[in-house]
Amino acid sequence: MTENIDFILHAVAGAIALLCLFEATRRIGAWGLHRGAVLMFVFASAACAFAGGFAYQKYTTLNAVTALGQRQPPAAKAVVTNFNRAAVTPEKKEQQALVLARQTFREFGALASYVDRNGEARTFAPTAEDIKARERVVAYYAQTAFAARGSLAESALWVIGAVVAVLLGLVMSVTKPPVPRSPKEGDLATEAPLHR
Repeated sequence: MTENIDFILHAVAGAIALLCLFEATRRIGAWGLHRGAVLMFVFASAACAFAGGFAYQKYTTLNAVTALGQRQPPAAKAVVTNFNRAAVTPEKKEQQALVLARQTFREFGALASYVDRNGEARTFAPTAEDIKARERVVAYYAQTAFAARGSLAESALWVIGAVVAVLLGLVMSVTKPPVPRSPKEGDLATEAPLHR
C-alpha cells in the first residue's frame, strides 16, 4: 500500500514539474524573459535535477552493494583457526574452522576446506540449511541489481523528460498566437443568437 502511495505521489509531482518546465519554456520563448516564467523555469528545472540526481545516487549506492556481492572468494586454502592456544580443545577448534568454512560458503558460494579435530584438512559439505541461506544471499543481490538498473532508468527518464519538455516548450512558442479579435467581434460574441 505504501509503495502505491509513493508511486502516485512521485508520478503527480513529476508530471507537475515537467508541465511547469514546459509552460515556463513556452512563455520565455513566446514573450521573452520575465520574472514569473524565469522563476517557474528555475524551480521546475531544480525539481527535475533533484529527482534525477536522487535516482542516480540511489543507483550508485545499489550498484556498490551489487559489486560487493560479486567480489571474488578468498583463495582456496584450508581455514585454520589458532591451534597454538592450548586452552582450546580440538573439538572447539574444529567447530570454529567449520563456522568459518560455512560463512565462506554462504557469502561466496565457494566450498572451503577446514581442519578437523585430528588435524586433517576436509572440504566443507553444505547442509540444506546452508544451501537455502546461500540462495537467499544470491536472491538479495539479484534484487539489488534489478533495483539499481531501475534507478538508473529513472534517472535517465528525468533527464530525457526535462529535455523533451524544454524542446516542446520552444516548439510551441514559435507557433503563431491566435489573432486578436476586433472590437466588433467582441460585441457580437455577447449578443444573443438570432435563431434558436
